[in-house]
Amino acid sequence: MTTPSPTADQERLIEELRAAIAARDEFIAIAAHELRNPMTPIVGQVQLLLSRARRERASPALLQGLETLEVAVDHYVRRATTLLEITRLNAEDVRLEPTAFDLCELVRACIRKYEQLAGHAGSTLGCDLAGPVDGTWDHLATEQILDNLVSNAIRYGDGKPVRVELESDPEWVELRVIDHGIGIAPADRERIFQRFQRASGAPRSGGFGIGLWLSSRLVQAQGGSMALQSEPGSGSTFIVRLPRDVMAHAKIA
Repeated sequence: MTTPSPTADQERLIEELRAAIAARDEFIAIAAHELRNPMTPIVGQVQLLLSRARRERASPALLQGLETLEVAVDHYVRRATTLLEITRLNAEDVRLEPTAFDLCELVRACIRKYEQLAGHAGSTLGCDLAGPVDGTWDHLATEQILDNLVSNAIRYGDGKPVRVELESDPEWVELRVIDHGIGIAPADRERIFQRFQRASGAPRSGGFGIGLWLSSRLVQAQGGSMALQSEPGSGSTFIVRLPRDVMAHAKIA
């Protein structure tokens, strides 16, 4: 049985829909860019004031207020960045910019960044790293993958310890983000990697429900894979495998 060819009216409608989607994505990209860029000097000023307050031993109330402001501004910037990345992925316009760096250092920087957020959640954040792990990856994409997984682990970790582990061999690295929180039901394990999806029973506050979809796409773009091990009530382990040389395996260039 042959499939009938679309009529001229159907083809025109399809083109109009494609144009509308492209215009929507362009608008979102421009809006995200314009919302994110003015925050850069604000972030710098908040960090400067916080550093000065710590150096001058300011009151605990002032320090706590500045630390809370730093977290809020960081969340804002990350959400704007996420919107920008969504439009790029929808258009299959992911441009990798591989650079050589030590993945251990990126993990340590992420731990420092989220220690305060973990503390607010009643959790601790640690890592298990075996020496430098040098390779060639897209720094921004890899940082965003790590940020999404660590922030999710803290959010859904039920106030229990969160740990990041890193192992490597000459060809591949394996990154694991482990929490001991609410866990993910078997029926949700595929669905949560789709856009605008959350696990059943997950908190509704914060985010767009696209962090895991975005992370998995950025992992795939670098020729890697992402897996999940989880049981309800026993926590979750997200496992990211990346090649040491992303350009030898990248799927989107």
